[in-house]
Amino acid sequence: MVPLLLGIIYILAKRRQERDIELNDAYRFYTRAIMFKVLMGLALAGVYAFVYGGGDTINFWTDAQSLTALLFVDFNCYLDILLGNLTKSNFFCFTWETGRPIYYLKDPQSFMIPRLISLPYLLTIRAFFGCTVLIAWIAFGGVWRLYIVFAEEYPSIKKELAICFLFMPSVVFWGSGILKDTFTFTAVCWMTYAVYNLLIKRTNTSWSIVYLIVSGWLLISIKPYIFVALLPGTVIWVVFKRIQGVGNPVVRILVAPIILMIGAVGASFVFSQASSNLGDYGDVDTMLNKAVVTQNDLKQEYYGGNTFDIGAFEPTVPGVLSKAPIAIFSGLFRPMLWEAKSTFMLVTAIENTAVLLFFIFMVFKVGPLRYVSGTLSEPMSMFGFVFAIFFSFAVGLTTANFGSLVRYKIPAMPFFLASIFIARERYRLKSEGEERIKEENDTAIYSG
Repeated sequence: MVPLLLGIIYILAKRRQERDIELNDAYRFYTRAIMFKVLMGLALAGVYAFVYGGGDTINFWTDAQSLTALLFVDFNCYLDILLGNLTKSNFFCFTWETGRPIYYLKDPQSFMIPRLISLPYLLTIRAFFGCTVLIAWIAFGGVWRLYIVFAEEYPSIKKELAICFLFMPSVVFWGSGILKDTFTFTAVCWMTYAVYNLLIKRTNTSWSIVYLIVSGWLLISIKPYIFVALLPGTVIWVVFKRIQGVGNPVVRILVAPIILMIGAVGASFVFSQASSNLGDYGDVDTMLNKAVVTQNDLKQEYYGGNTFDIGAFEPTVPGVLSKAPIAIFSGLFRPMLWEAKSTFMLVTAIENTAVLLFFIFMVFKVGPLRYVSGTLSEPMSMFGFVFAIFFSFAVGLTTANFGSLVRYKIPAMPFFLASIFIARERYRLKSEGEERIKEENDTAIYSG
């Protein structure tokens, strides 16, 4: 199954690359990127099967086995569960013949993954590694579209953006297997792509609405906090893009408060409509209590002792905000090199160190104030930066286990690194413009 799927994927990818590269030279990365993703998915599956000897990926797979077996025993019950009706009465549809799923009763959000992979499980004839390849191939669609969005906005740094979204090792590794993170990351990508088409470019409206609804549903169903973290950055992106689009400076100043108000009202409406489905993330007080409980749980010994501690905090707004600096730093840059206790964690630690050094270099090269103002003056750069900060704050605050952190943080890292590359490009263009003006002035003076 694996060689067959790899061959099909390579042939289809090569054909699409040859077809579309003349229209968009970003497609020169297409085949390499898709093969890199499916191979990293296989590597992840191999690690869980042969190194860890179990874990979330294997549990999701065995739950999918039980669910799909139910298809041949009780089709109506299978369909009911597949559509999300996870009642106790439906649980008793499972028998010794089908097996009892692990996550059905104790974690409905986790059981969303077996529901999603039930069809790929059948299509790959119940092959674990074949299903992994198929999942990675499907997930690549969202990641590629997000890359195209950024490459379209910043065509001069397509190669750097490809590193951010297509070839960042930890992001591709943890975002390509049968894990929650694969589905949530591709959902973030699809949602960003849909917002860009729907509210920025205003093209492909019908399909963009479908992408937006499906990706939002996936995020809320699996990891609601990602949806909550994505909302502020998205609103800021759209609002400031609209303000930036007003040509007359005077009119821009006059309409800016109105656009900001519309954006705030729109965000509040979306959040209020989704709050009933957000569970613990639909209310500030329960969200804060959830943060404390989750962090304390991830410190327990059954996670292997591979923990870190940002310090105790009260489940209040001041208490949480007091931990913002260390939580954001942890969400973006940890584990550090000296904190890595395994080969897989060491790879992430090396990557984190490279991103941190690059970030520090750019801040000092450009200047802290100019870096911040430059980042915030570009709507898409600001969106990536704001989302990365909000998301890293949430992850760093609620995660106290490095094994979990390396997976949870992956949606933020491409956006954060992309914002740095965009800042660097803005600085380069500005420096070249200033140098050109200086040369023109010198030439004028010499001619005079």
